[in-house]
Amino acid sequence: MITFEDYKHSIPIQIRFSDIDKINHVNNACYLNYFETARVNYFDLVFKGRNDWAKLGFVLARNEINHLHPLHLEDQIFCYTKITELGNKSMTIKNCILKKTTDGPIECANGIGILVAMNYVTRESILIPEDWKKMITEFEK
Repeated sequence: MITFEDYKHSIPIQIRFSDIDKINHVNNACYLNYFETARVNYFDLVFKGRNDWAKLGFVLARNEINHLHPLHLEDQIFCYTKITELGNKSMTIKNCILKKTTDGPIECANGIGILVAMNYVTRESILIPEDWKKMITEFEK
């Protein structure tokens, strides 16, 4: 079981007015955007500009979200990101969204995604480059 202390990456997420739906909470589709924002920031931080994203990167092959508590416009939230499994061509990424409250943080959502390494030029999956694996492993220590 992963605890929040196991996450080496988190970023604040700004809830926008346009994220709010008819029943006055964040629409469920917005959570995918929050996860994406955190994921992009994670790889920017881990790879430190050492990847040509126009040629090589990842595609999101699967996404799963568990909605635990609603989010509202005034909430202060943070999205945590962690790579939990590194395979040959794919990896598992875990996200969770915490809401800051006076009683401490509340986990409002969590999810996993499967990312597949891709050559964007040939549009084919590739083995995850060893230097990527090393940078991710070093970051997650």
